[in-house]
Amino acid sequence: MSAENDFAELVFLPDRVTVKAPLGESLLDAANRGGLHINASCGGEGVCGRCMVELRSGAVDAAPGLYLSEEDFAKNLRLACRAKCSGPAEIFIPLESRGDASFFKKAVQADEKVSVDRLEPTVRQACLVLPPPDQADNTSDLDRVTAGLAELGLTDLYVDLATVRTMPETLRASDFRAKVTVNLDLPIADREAKPFGRIVSIAPADEDESFYALAIDIGTTSVWARLINLKTGEVLPSVADLNGQISYGEDVISRIVYAGRQDGLKRLQLQVTNTVNKLLDRLEEQVPGFRQRTYIAYAAGNTTMSHLMAGVEPKNIRLSPYVPPVASWPALRASQLGMNLEPFTILKLFPSVSSYVGGDIISGVLASGFYEREELTLYIDVGTNGEIVIGNRDWLTCAACSAGPAFEGGGVKFGMRAAPGAIENFLYDRNLKKHYLGVIDNAPPVGICGSGLINVVAELFRAGVVNKMGRYETETSPLIREGEDGLEYLLCPAAASGIDKDVVLTEIDIENLIRAKGAMFSGYQTLVEAVGLEMGALERVIIAGGFGKSLNLENAITIGLLPSLPLERFLYIGNGSLSGCTLAALSGPMWLAANDIKSKMTNFELSETPGYMDYYMASQFIPHTDASLFPPREDWKGKIEGRKTGGRKTGESKTEVGKAFRDRRPAVSESPGPYRLTGPRTPLRTPEGRAASPWLSRARRIGSGGQ
Repeated sequence: MSAENDFAELVFLPDRVTVKAPLGESLLDAANRGGLHINASCGGEGVCGRCMVELRSGAVDAAPGLYLSEEDFAKNLRLACRAKCSGPAEIFIPLESRGDASFFKKAVQADEKVSVDRLEPTVRQACLVLPPPDQADNTSDLDRVTAGLAELGLTDLYVDLATVRTMPETLRASDFRAKVTVNLDLPIADREAKPFGRIVSIAPADEDESFYALAIDIGTTSVWARLINLKTGEVLPSVADLNGQISYGEDVISRIVYAGRQDGLKRLQLQVTNTVNKLLDRLEEQVPGFRQRTYIAYAAGNTTMSHLMAGVEPKNIRLSPYVPPVASWPALRASQLGMNLEPFTILKLFPSVSSYVGGDIISGVLASGFYEREELTLYIDVGTNGEIVIGNRDWLTCAACSAGPAFEGGGVKFGMRAAPGAIENFLYDRNLKKHYLGVIDNAPPVGICGSGLINVVAELFRAGVVNKMGRYETETSPLIREGEDGLEYLLCPAAASGIDKDVVLTEIDIENLIRAKGAMFSGYQTLVEAVGLEMGALERVIIAGGFGKSLNLENAITIGLLPSLPLERFLYIGNGSLSGCTLAALSGPMWLAANDIKSKMTNFELSETPGYMDYYMASQFIPHTDASLFPPREDWKGKIEGRKTGGRKTGESKTEVGKAFRDRRPAVSESPGPYRLTGPRTPLRTPEGRAASPWLSRARRIGSGGQ
């Protein structure tokens, strides 16, 4: 057989993308190469069943299995990760198997305000008027430039060969009037030392152009990018897209496993850099030609994402004793990682604390500013690997909670990300025994996102439809029925859904949510009590990340995800990781502060911390087995204020309680504070699609986070 016959054309519908695939390649891999995303939570291991596709014509090599029944097989349904190319074929990717990135495709995104008191970036530009050489002064061109920079306090600089090669012509064409761009490396160990760095470019002085930095958040699910004008301090609107790696697993463990396969690490690194490059193309629409004037980029992600971005094998992150290859990253050349930027653009990755507390948390803490304040603060980034930080300006402790994918729609029968068609809001009428749905973009329901899952379970729990153990009380609602996976609640009938299927919530889904919220809450409890305090001592709770944007505070407290505290103590800061990267780009001292935050943090491995498993088991109810942790709503103020200093002796300060974790305070200016939590603005409607007008006043209350 010729080499040409070893390949076949696969046509993926409904996009009609044609991919030339080698025989034996999985449909999942072929779709990925064609730029199409197919859900594969398990990373293509065949154990999640979320990559179901329909064979429209032709043939593929496949067989029934765990998630593919004989009946499904007879309907030409196939698992994309297990079906192999055996010849020309047409494959239809149904809506429920596709990754909908339309949520990220808006031209711009609404951003949190990020600013500094003093614009002090590490990239500087100096306009030099140099004496031309003559017979009496034959100093070399480079020595003239470095002498001119030294007069401005910029010393100990080195220069690339490419810049040296263009320097003579540039200087003479502009009569030795030059604009020199310098990229400084700020000293961290010795604050009194002068900054050193390198000369990035030498251009004619009459070029009065802005110059830029990039801020990049490398999320497990999505990647965000933002352009910052370093001449004016202007922060441009950010852009985002799904992380291309999600086709190889929706959590970091799946991706670490995939990276261990042949060419796995190379594929994952290529996917994330391709995602970044797509975002750079969109930024080009905002500022044409910015790449030639972008000299530095700051990026933050969890520990695994940072290693995959850099193309460093991450396998030891998940192996005892859980030691990452790199905690503090050296400066990297962005172009060497595959980013479509100039060779002189430097990429700085935020440092990590441990295998599961990464640079995104350091960056978020920097953005929140609580590391400089006295008030005892709990910082939460809720996700598959939920990270938490507790402390104040004197000490910081941190931990990672393996919450699982429930908050991002994983492990839920009709779970999905927050995208059009996702059920996000829910109200239950106890008298009529019916409910109203809030769906993103007011589209026909196709699934339920993480915040929607919390809202549904909280409402059903308050109505008595779901009991403390997360089980349905069958006599309370006619919408409870026996399904293929046990008892389920009908959220939306097939006739009104966007997938021609009944959208339901099963008891297994509720069980997964309880496990996830229990992992988070027991993490807070462990850290708080490890430093001799109680939950009531928390004076501020900061919630970061995309998930927190739609989080309803009352509902999150009702199910036991958040501590029972007065609502005014909760704040939402949006994408803290991206905001922290932006601050570092605007201010060199902020980058120094990020490294200080890392050095101050004491990490707890929860699985090895005494008491954690006991707390976890106690949290496997709604909201908790310890009723004192969740007093009735009307009793919150009195009971919580009364135990505000719980765990401390009379006259003992928070600083004294946490003195084992005390470290130096970063000598930097006050960073912008966090912003108020906001909730979903999704209109509510009945499953049949009718507007729920009698409930709109309550919908607005819920939409404002219950405040």
